[in-house]
Amino acid sequence: MMTWIFQLLVFPGLTFFVWIAFAFEWLERKTAAKIQSRVGPLTAGPKGLFQPVADYFKLIFKEEIVPRYSDKFVFLYGPPLYFSVPTIGAAFIPVLGMTGVLSHTYDLLFILFILAFSVLMASILGYAAGGRYATISIGRLVLQYTSYEVPLILSILAPVMLSRSLSLSKIVESQTNLWYVFYAPISFAVFLIVSLAELEKPPFDIPSAKTEIVAGWMTEFSGRALAYIKLTKNLNYVFLSALATTLYLGGPLLPINIQDDFIRSAVNLAGFLLKTFSVGFLIFVIKSALARIKIEQATSLLWTITTPLSFLQLLIIIILR
Repeated sequence: MMTWIFQLLVFPGLTFFVWIAFAFEWLERKTAAKIQSRVGPLTAGPKGLFQPVADYFKLIFKEEIVPRYSDKFVFLYGPPLYFSVPTIGAAFIPVLGMTGVLSHTYDLLFILFILAFSVLMASILGYAAGGRYATISIGRLVLQYTSYEVPLILSILAPVMLSRSLSLSKIVESQTNLWYVFYAPISFAVFLIVSLAELEKPPFDIPSAKTEIVAGWMTEFSGRALAYIKLTKNLNYVFLSALATTLYLGGPLLPINIQDDFIRSAVNLAGFLLKTFSVGFLIFVIKSALARIKIEQATSLLWTITTPLSFLQLLIIIILR
């Protein structure tokens, strides 16, 4: 029991993924700076490596201002609940082997619920803030969500059809010979596009467009609450990158046959980190190179391009199998 609690809260659970989230933020900022001819984090630690940690603790100790017309209970206690959503999802991700800390026969159903609940929590937090910018942002967020939910499910359905299982461990196990990214490259590309929409990143940063509605549904938050929200968004980055690794890149497994359990776990950990950071870096490059599009353009792209492409990939899988 104590071992399971340690795995859930420390390694390879909550604490492990939080530190990866900080590393993801640093990599995102340095990648964007390189592409956009800027400097990025520089002074806090070597190459600014500790800047995300410093920013987080700076927010933690800042004053937390509660708007007069907000729902104070949800405004104050909603962000920790929002933070728990991707941490629970990350517990299903296999890191050291074929199973995660949490494992079930129908893992992917839980994953889909977690992705939907994350959007619901963001909408509730924006509504609780009571600001006009948040109200506009929620409308955009819900409209965007209804547009990318179908291609998201279809892109996840491709590995399910190939493995004939809803279990992440079975999906990883079935990729020991060849990764699903080679069987279903279209679905992998669609999953990356939809991930940008789920993360509210360019070109789908419409719900939090800085030049239009300040910070969208996050505008009214400050201090500890804002720290939770920002860390949660970084955890969502890690969670979706790790999910792509699990579904399409064979999870943590590498084509190496190792008998010793400790060495095999260490190699699997290295494989998981390498693949997850590679997917994250690819997402960072795409979002840093693109500009924001309009909401009608986003819905058109997601409904008329990614959805038909997802159906095409599923049809190809059916024909080839």
